[in-house]
Amino acid sequence: MRPHTGLRALFLLAAPLLLVGAEFALTPAVSATLDEIAADSLKGHVSFLASDVLQGRDTPSPGLEIAGEYIASQFRAAGLELGGKDGYFEPARFITMKPDYSGMRLVFEIGGQTFQPAPDSVSIGRTLRGLDIENAPLVKATIGEPLGDVAGKVVITELPDFGSYAAEERAKLMASMREFSRNVARAKPAAIILLVRREPPRNLNPRLVDPGDPSLADPITLQVYDPGLRKAWETMQGGTATLKLPPPAQEPVMLRNVIGILPGSDPVLKNTYVIVSAHYDHVGVRASGEDRVFNGANDNASGTAAMIEIARAFSKMRVKPKRSLVFIAYFGEEKGLFGSRYYARNPSVPLNQTVANINLEQLGRTDDNDGPEVAGATLTGFDYSEIGLIFAEAGKLTGVRVYKNEKKSDAFFARSDNQALADVGVPAHTFLVVYEFPDYHRPGDEWHKLDYANMAKVVRTAALGVLMIANNPEPPKWNEANPKAAPYLKAWKERKGN
Repeated sequence: MRPHTGLRALFLLAAPLLLVGAEFALTPAVSATLDEIAADSLKGHVSFLASDVLQGRDTPSPGLEIAGEYIASQFRAAGLELGGKDGYFEPARFITMKPDYSGMRLVFEIGGQTFQPAPDSVSIGRTLRGLDIENAPLVKATIGEPLGDVAGKVVITELPDFGSYAAEERAKLMASMREFSRNVARAKPAAIILLVRREPPRNLNPRLVDPGDPSLADPITLQVYDPGLRKAWETMQGGTATLKLPPPAQEPVMLRNVIGILPGSDPVLKNTYVIVSAHYDHVGVRASGEDRVFNGANDNASGTAAMIEIARAFSKMRVKPKRSLVFIAYFGEEKGLFGSRYYARNPSVPLNQTVANINLEQLGRTDDNDGPEVAGATLTGFDYSEIGLIFAEAGKLTGVRVYKNEKKSDAFFARSDNQALADVGVPAHTFLVVYEFPDYHRPGDEWHKLDYANMAKVVRTAALGVLMIANNPEPPKWNEANPKAAPYLKAWKERKGN
């Protein structure tokens, strides 16, 4: 396989690893370990986790609790050490919030015109607070442009219609939006108004909130659909805003990550860790329709099953991997990476001693929207670190082409749980087969549509890549030659005190 030209610097960085590649040859012992990962075992896990009985594993829901108990039972059967404060479970206290739209009042004065958006055209962001703002200065802002003095004022801007852009351009816009949001939050405005081009969801159902999330201290954000207000925004020079919003109704809820640990065999390296993760939630059920259950077989019962099988295979090794392996099933990925972000703030093992995170997603379907994908796999942010090359080497030994998807690899980096660990400096990627497939986030994502023979081959590749990282005395590094890896490299250096 011809290397992508953008990987030249990374090949140089990874040269010490590649020079000792013979150490990771498929010895009989390693081959026997990989052969433990069988198509029928994967099918068994997926068919249960994605059954109608679990009702789509929403966060929170009884189905998610059952799935968590199932995963814990598999960790128990594999003999993993307990990784949570409650056995295999790491409890996380969350809150559900339900905004009070009936008590909301919004009034905008711009250029002599008054706009009063109706409650059903407004969506309230996650918050545990209310608003009581009277005739505050209204300041226009544009994403990507410098922000003036907005402290104590109401910022109003237009939100791009992300859905109308291709994946790569959408990723750039979303990155600009995240940077804009960070800059606005630091400037301490009274509130943020995002003008949207279509009616936003009303959020009438309770929404999940992590009370430990530092962003809860940020200004409250409202999405507003009002064509007249959006047109006035285009030419506005100033204005005022009155925002009245009662605090939301709140209810506590307990959620759980599921964590098991396989101790390493090396006297020194066992005190360092490789995380193998997958989210075990999906999006639940819809209100009506012939098929109401979003089973989430590929997304992400497949990744959860792969994690279980890798844990089981490694637990049977006579000589365990040198580094310790931490297996984590996360809750709430579909709601905003809640489980992984909670773990990043409350780790079971020290982050300073965590050398990598391999996150597993969407490993069973081969019918990618861009064409069939058989005996192939990819990683998000493929060349952000050395891990992409390590897995490419693993693929050569297992007969799986591990490559960079030029259109989607970078665009999808922030869309799964690897992002939470990358944000704190841990080299972290999501390993997958397809990015988008015909039943993605639809009720049709059911267990019988997965190609389990291909999935077994791909999961063996993932297991070998994990083993290569775990057995190498040199931990994988972020790619300093790639500017997209810069924030994660910075976080890593700050965590290491460099």
